[in-house]
Amino acid sequence: MPLIHVTFDSDGVRLAGDLYLPVDPDGQIPAVVMAPGFGGVKEMLMPPYAASLNEAGIAVLAFDYAGFGHSDGAPRQHLDLNAQQSAYRHALDYLATRPGIDDTRLGVFGTSMSGGHALAMAASDPRVRSTVALIPFTGLDTSLLEPCLLAALEEAARRQTAGEEPQMIASTGKPGEIAAMTSDGAWEWMKSMTADAPSYRNEVTVASLWNLANYRPTGNLAAIAGPVHAVLASHDAITPAAAAREALAPVQQLDVVEIPQTHFELFTDHLQETIDLTTRWFNRDLGH
Repeated sequence: MPLIHVTFDSDGVRLAGDLYLPVDPDGQIPAVVMAPGFGGVKEMLMPPYAASLNEAGIAVLAFDYAGFGHSDGAPRQHLDLNAQQSAYRHALDYLATRPGIDDTRLGVFGTSMSGGHALAMAASDPRVRSTVALIPFTGLDTSLLEPCLLAALEEAARRQTAGEEPQMIASTGKPGEIAAMTSDGAWEWMKSMTADAPSYRNEVTVASLWNLANYRPTGNLAAIAGPVHAVLASHDAITPAAAAREALAPVQQLDVVEIPQTHFELFTDHLQETIDLTTRWFNRDLGH
């Protein structure tokens, strides 16, 4: 599959993307935008999905968020979740102007954190004709967190906003370590997924966690006009299946597949299954 390194602007920041194109495309072709989950970069997980979609005649634009991977932006390793959501929109803008892309057949794809972004895009951008969200983040139940922890996260965000050097925390760690994610095989998945992602750094700002606690990407899902397809993991402790089902309930055209697995192990034990589902759904919605 031809791979082209591209850049595009997102609110004044240069973002880096990988544009995967089918071999010998037949006329104007559909395209899908995808971006990493929490703290990730575009070389992680997404290439096999892009390859499968290319075989179905669908182009894919995978990109790095501002402050991550090969994209510009500061502070580095900071999750501005509203800006990440906006970046999806600018990626759609880029595809809509790209020669050979049919701007009436655009889709969005995301996993975990980016699954929430994809759902938000589907609710707010009428260009989105199809959405696939795997184990999507639909909001954090902050009532389960200690008040002192929330206060510490808020203080870290305040200090960073005031211009102090950001405090950092590991994105993933082993159970018992101090990190944003330590359950559901997070450490093992990170080690395997970053083998071909040299730009990945296993850290985010502590202020990112404050942003996460206050991010609600699924508040307007009843506005989604097109089909939404979701894969959930029954034993997911990071983006629980029950919370996702509740958030997705207002969607009019909804397919949900639930697999008895944990968050990260969904992509080790059932990777091909999720790739096949993703390709089938997008091909059905965008292929004609």
